Amino acid sequence: MKHRHNTARNLKGLFCTLFLGLISAAFMTAAAQVTGTVTDTDGEPLTGATIIVQGTKLAAAADIDGNFSLDAKPGQVMKVTYVGKLPADVKVQSGKTHYNIVLDSDDKMLDEVVVVGYGTMEKKRVTSAITSISADDMMSGLGGATIATALQGKISGLTTTGSASPNASNGYQLRGVASVNAGQGPLVVIDGIPGGDLRAINQEDIQSIDVLKDASAGAIYGTRAAAGVILVTTKKAKEGKTQVNYSCELSIESVRKHLDLLSSQEYIERGLGQDYGYDTDWYKELTRDNPLSQRHVLTISGGTKDLQLYSSLMYSDQQGIVRGDGRTDYSGRINGRYRMWDGVAELSMKAQFRQADRDKRNGSYTFQKAIELNPTIPLWDPSNPSDYNVDGVGMGGNSWNPVADIEYKDYSAKDQWFLGDATLKINLMKGLSVQGTMGLDMRQHQYYLYYNQKHRESVTSSKRGKATHEFSKSLNKSFEAYANYMREFGEHFVDAVAGYSFYENEGTESFEMTNANFTVDGIGPWDMSAGTDLSDGQASMASNKNPRQRLLSFFGRANYSYADKYMATVSYRREGSSKFGKNNRWGNFWSVSGGWRISRENFMEGIDWINDLKLRVGYGVTGNNDFGSGYTVRTYKSNDMYPTNGIWQPGYGSTKNINPDLKWEEKKELNIGLDYSVLNNRIFGKFDWYHRRVDDMLFEVAAPVPPMVYTTVMKNIGSLTNTGWEFEITGVPFQGREFTWTSTARISHNTTKIKNLGDSDSFMLPSAMPASMGYEQKLVNGSKIGQFWLFKYAGLDENGKWLIYDKDNNVVPAKDGSVNNLVDANKHWVGNAIPKAIISWENNFRYRNFDLGINLRSWLDYDVFSEIILYHGLQTNSQENVLKIAYTDNAAINDTRITSDYFLSDASFLKIDAVSLGYTLNTGKWNKYLTRARFYVTARDLYTWTRYKGYNPEVSINGLYPGVEYVRNATNMYPQTRLFHLKMLGIFKVHD
Repeated sequence: MKHRHNTARNLKGLFCTLFLGLISAAFMTAAAQVTGTVTDTDGEPLTGATIIVQGTKLAAAADIDGNFSLDAKPGQVMKVTYVGKLPADVKVQSGKTHYNIVLDSDDKMLDEVVVVGYGTMEKKRVTSAITSISADDMMSGLGGATIATALQGKISGLTTTGSASPNASNGYQLRGVASVNAGQGPLVVIDGIPGGDLRAINQEDIQSIDVLKDASAGAIYGTRAAAGVILVTTKKAKEGKTQVNYSCELSIESVRKHLDLLSSQEYIERGLGQDYGYDTDWYKELTRDNPLSQRHVLTISGGTKDLQLYSSLMYSDQQGIVRGDGRTDYSGRINGRYRMWDGVAELSMKAQFRQADRDKRNGSYTFQKAIELNPTIPLWDPSNPSDYNVDGVGMGGNSWNPVADIEYKDYSAKDQWFLGDATLKINLMKGLSVQGTMGLDMRQHQYYLYYNQKHRESVTSSKRGKATHEFSKSLNKSFEAYANYMREFGEHFVDAVAGYSFYENEGTESFEMTNANFTVDGIGPWDMSAGTDLSDGQASMASNKNPRQRLLSFFGRANYSYADKYMATVSYRREGSSKFGKNNRWGNFWSVSGGWRISRENFMEGIDWINDLKLRVGYGVTGNNDFGSGYTVRTYKSNDMYPTNGIWQPGYGSTKNINPDLKWEEKKELNIGLDYSVLNNRIFGKFDWYHRRVDDMLFEVAAPVPPMVYTTVMKNIGSLTNTGWEFEITGVPFQGREFTWTSTARISHNTTKIKNLGDSDSFMLPSAMPASMGYEQKLVNGSKIGQFWLFKYAGLDENGKWLIYDKDNNVVPAKDGSVNNLVDANKHWVGNAIPKAIISWENNFRYRNFDLGINLRSWLDYDVFSEIILYHGLQTNSQENVLKIAYTDNAAINDTRITSDYFLSDASFLKIDAVSLGYTLNTGKWNKYLTRARFYVTARDLYTWTRYKGYNPEVSINGLYPGVEYVRNATNMYPQTRLFHLKMLGIFKVHD
């Protein structure tokens, strides 16, 4: 009995002990208040620093003195972050309630690697004008078949051309016009292979884009760097488990702005032409309602320590807003890297194939015809409602059906690109390596055009169909070999490159044939011999092969840095080109640049708000050999037929006069820049000013005949200058526990002057319309690119006739009886097509798993000459339809068209380029294969604020004759659209 009582007491004691232990443990692990202070290495409080207890929703923000408090349990980890500082993880310790936390400066921005010519460089050691953007910087879902739209506004000084058409041709111009007759676009280098084509690259495959803007950065590329260099680096696989990304994109478009034309009722009320009794909005009939486009991309990457692979597949079907405008793209890429002998050797291989199948049935005249056609003419043939109205009611002469012109023809084009390269790199010793790269760039283009028997081309010529085939291909081969030495000796850093480069273009081969009047219409262009034009001697056939081109180069570059405070870079390239005669085949191109990180000087120690301040100065010389072949090497063509023994034989002769003394265009450029980072790296950016001069420009001048065969010959005559500036600033206006706002603004300006065109009376005129009324622009010695050459509007007389200012600024009638004052002597230099400021402003907001991007662009204080208003904004007796402005703003005008500054207006605009809203879902906690999913919607070209009276203020400002809204140009006349885009992205991990 006593034993049982003792046992009971022991059990009660054990129970009490366990109970008290559990209570004690509970109290020990219960959350307790933790306080602390967050400062930088100088002891300054970091106001607004974020402190988050990992794995919980507990968080706090440091106050003005850097103090914070929150509840945390021992063993938990507090993550402390602040803009411009390295994050810190602090473990909560039992019994400790106060923590002094010091955050070190985050210099990762300065340690970022920038791709330069034949190598890389840390950003802090860059001494030239280089802009770098990563794949994450380019907003996705902006439409278009190339990356041109995604690049808009991302690189100060870079302007692009194009339209909303999926088949738009995009042009690029960096820091103004680089030449008059030679190439004006920057050199594209893809994965180290010069001469690439941005149309061949998918945005998803891009790792980074680095733009070498000034001559000190681009001189190592010699003759092809006069207009700058765009370096594209594609993605590489990383060691680790296989990752699969799949994205699906859907988009629709709608017309954002319609041309304000007279309706059929207004057309009749104005008495402009015959009433055929129908109501047709021709411009609207050209467009489609909300066409649906789709895009699918699959990428797979991963590998072991010694072998990594990255591959991608892409399918895209884009439908333009206009009938007969669309394209389908297929693309595949594989990037592989193999390490051998513990990293002594590394073999990298990349290959990509892309094909674009294009529907290109609409043309430049299609849009103009839709504007001017009588709106009472029927779209369909009343006598046969299943057919379009081609030669029926209201049709004939200059009146033709633009919709039928599209629907009754087939214009299919196919473009193919193959890019391939292989690189072998051998690490000889620490800091010393050699590598060689072989590259192939094959391009092929073919198209066929067929007008069926119902097309006006067939009807007016009384033939049964007409067919054309065209084919061309080119092959570029390159080999680059160089050695790289990179070492750090205490505070001294040396990076040197020396190498050899070879490039060959085998010469584009092309073939074309045309035949007409086929027996069977349904076969289309696939039985070319069946057309009777061949037997009637009216068919045509032609072929051509351009001369082979070769470049041979030796180059070198050396970078030196002392204590990351004083930096210098020199480069040299000696290059020979087969395009030039033996007298001037070789050229020397060099550069020198230096940098001074002022912020690392002792006298800057007390200025804590400046984190980094670097002054850059660079000077370089580059060349330009981007012009047609055959000016120094004799090429031949069939000139005529000659009778020989009663048989007509073809005779061959030279295609143009040759000049053995022709040499490089040469660009010399000075660039002065300042990089800055302030307020704990919360605000950073750069400013650049540049001046460049291009000498020995290529011009065709008059040649004596004889001894020469042709009346012109190419010579080195003339010069131009570019002066401009670029400013960039990025800031983080707000960063909190869950919300962050980052903002970037870019502003740039450029002025290009023609210094010399040769003789004092030399000039150049554009080839665009309206030639019959004279020209809107003219280049002469001393003129600025973008100036207009127009009659100066002085008002209207009592009869609504033009009054202009003559050469002495006297007001005179444009025409007065037999007196014609519309002569070149009375023209004036007016306006400016180049904006005083080109601005882009990006804002990115993040809240928890949501992100919002808003991109705006603006061009300020520039003029556009509207041919649309000139041609279709005045009252007319030609029975053509007109814009409503003819009877409002221009109602008082009762005269013919003249090239007057009346049609020149300020086109300044502010545009909401794009808005993108996304949400990221961390699915890994529910599914071990799908680690993350992302959904977002993007809207492009939402709204434009402008007072411009024409159709589109954003005309091309590239080239020699910018700022004209051409009426017979598909890019200008293509409808402005608003695009809405939905994208779904899944990221999968393959587990063992």
